[in-house]
Amino acid sequence: MISSSLRQSRAFICALILAISVPIAAQLASQNYCGEEGIWVQILGSGDLDLHNDRGAESYLVWVDQRAILLVNAGSGTAVRFDQSNADFKDLEAIVLTQTSVTQTSDLPALLVGSRRAYREDPLTILGPTGDEDHLSTTDFLSRLTSEEGPFPSLAPLMSIRSPNGYQLRTRDVMAKGYKRWAEFGTDEFILSAIPVHHGATPTLAWRIDIGDSSLVFALSLSNRKGVLAEFASDADVIVYSHTLPVGVVGPPTDRFLLPREIGKISAAADARFIVLGGRGWRTFGRESRTRDEVEKDYDGTIIFPDDLECWGL
Repeated sequence: MISSSLRQSRAFICALILAISVPIAAQLASQNYCGEEGIWVQILGSGDLDLHNDRGAESYLVWVDQRAILLVNAGSGTAVRFDQSNADFKDLEAIVLTQTSVTQTSDLPALLVGSRRAYREDPLTILGPTGDEDHLSTTDFLSRLTSEEGPFPSLAPLMSIRSPNGYQLRTRDVMAKGYKRWAEFGTDEFILSAIPVHHGATPTLAWRIDIGDSSLVFALSLSNRKGVLAEFASDADVIVYSHTLPVGVVGPPTDRFLLPREIGKISAAADARFIVLGGRGWRTFGRESRTRDEVEKDYDGTIIFPDDLECWGL
């Protein structure tokens, strides 16, 4: 039988642990991961769709002076990581998609539903690639997603001027064929541009945001078959890549993703200040040192292998 003094000691220890853990939890919940001023890129998801890597799928926020103004992709885990980042949904100027595949869009419905108490009033623009016979365009994807006959009929009002979220969604397709650079969206603060890139048969875009004299490029899930990325990313402060393939891969995957040596050559040609190798998955975990050695054969800037919620300033 446990003595009363022992029970009292255990109760005291439990109370002490609770007293310590509550303030710590509250502190973590209110933590700002990015700096108080300047331009930052935050990694919401640093992984892929693998169920065993404990990471969100690739998704990124661009911050300017404590405001998250741009969301790049909305794959698995984006909604909860967005909440943990302490970003304010009403600050977003746009959401951009590199593809309309499940890896880039699976959390978009959750994010939109979760924004009902964001008190946003301004329209929200979602930009992404055009489609083809086998792939939905961004406009078609959102139309089906928010259709009354679609998988989530409760989202249908979001496209109307009487949206219950308090704001209206707007979508726009950006040409994902050819070589022409697109730059038709921006504000007084920034300019967005995009260019079609090669990822097998899937319509895919690379995105660039220019904020004053600073530039960030998101080159995710692409090969270098078109050879357009280095010029598109010229003089960028940071290029964010998908680190999908390790050194030595041959065959079909190289038609859809960059090899480490190609990442190094492109980054050097673009003269990027630093690069982020996200999209970390089963092929590349534990092989980062080999990738670094290969990239550094051509590129002498900083190389970052990120984790979820990390924030890197320009």
